[in-house]
Amino acid sequence: MSIEDSIRDTDARFAEAFNRGDLAAVVAMHSADALLLGPDSPAERGGQAIEEGYKELLDAGWKNIEIGSVQIGSGGDLGYHVGTFAVDVSMDGGSDQRVTGKFLDIYKPDAAGSWKIDVTMFNFDAPLSE
Repeated sequence: MSIEDSIRDTDARFAEAFNRGDLAAVVAMHSADALLLGPDSPAERGGQAIEEGYKELLDAGWKNIEIGSVQIGSGGDLGYHVGTFAVDVSMDGGSDQRVTGKFLDIYKPDAAGSWKIDVTMFNFDAPLSE
């Protein structure tokens, strides 16, 4: 399987795991020392940071994520994916808001040769409503 196909496969599995609330599966798609660059927060590194970051989103009621691709490529032992996402976010008052954003994931192979997300950065297209 090519690096690009591995990235597409990881994205599909990520969306499936996220939408069923499977935190362990989401975390397993990241390297052990992955870097999380989320909006309005400091950079955080490591499996615990990845787990806590995604747990916060899932616990807050994020659901129904859809992932799109803008560009996928690779060079040497790194792959990257620039993409878009749309996700339902639970707002104060109990309603859901469909929000959109963009992301950049950098992949690298682990010791077994499986491609893992090593850096993930995302942000929204517009500020979240309160």
